[in-house]
Amino acid sequence: MSDARVSFANGADREAAVAEALAVLRREGVVVLDDLVDPGLIARCKAEIEANHPEYTKVDRARNYGPYPGRHTAPICVEGSLAERDIFLSPVIEAIATAMLGKNFLMDSLGLLVSLPGAADQAGHPDGVLFPEAPIEHMLPAFALAFSMPLVPMDEVSGTTAFWRGSHRAVGGVTGEHDFAPIVRPGSAILWDFRTRHRGLANRGERPRPVIYSVYSRHWWVEIHPPEATRYEKFLLARDVYDDLPPRLQRRASRAKLVDGDSLTPAYEVGIRAGEMAC
Repeated sequence: MSDARVSFANGADREAAVAEALAVLRREGVVVLDDLVDPGLIARCKAEIEANHPEYTKVDRARNYGPYPGRHTAPICVEGSLAERDIFLSPVIEAIATAMLGKNFLMDSLGLLVSLPGAADQAGHPDGVLFPEAPIEHMLPAFALAFSMPLVPMDEVSGTTAFWRGSHRAVGGVTGEHDFAPIVRPGSAILWDFRTRHRGLANRGERPRPVIYSVYSRHWWVEIHPPEATRYEKFLLARDVYDDLPPRLQRRASRAKLVDGDSLTPAYEVGIRAGEMAC
């Protein structure tokens, strides 16, 4: 097993596995969390997404975003199986994100990242940096984490995400080819530091490669979507799901827009009103 993979299979010591995953993430900038979720739950999520969001394979640059042909991020509403804790925000991910981003970290987004058949290799890139004009990123703590949970196998045919391990700490950046391109099966996931250089590899298969994609961030940082994505919603959460969350998770989901029929309400406004009523 690669030193950038940690097993969460049944019988694993969860506390020890979380500690190991943290060590790997801090050192390598990326960690594969094997057997994190029941594959049966992933299959139910895939079926519900295909039923409720049949348009997810259709590219609409106003509603989706992504600068690479054949790749886009599509909004999906968190409800049904997607609202299961292991999908929405598993205790494992919450523990890792708290250690990396602080106790007040927030969920910045949750959507579907889609690679269509024929999509080519991406160029290597980090998801973001804080100070592009100053070479100090390698000295700073993490400000955001990306989470990727595939609904189909990520392999040599459908493509996977490739990484330059340690690039989040490399002085002056990295050169050469990536050194880690993990095969990831449904039920496993990848978590990486936003500064880690990576790229999506080509989809050489005949079917789309959909991935549940989330971003977790420090409470003072927010990801800005491209201006052409005028109808893109990066985090949609069913109102009844939100209402059933404990206060801690409602706060973590405060950047969501709550879906209630045809209406969308910012979750932070609901939280403010609830706070005022409690006073």
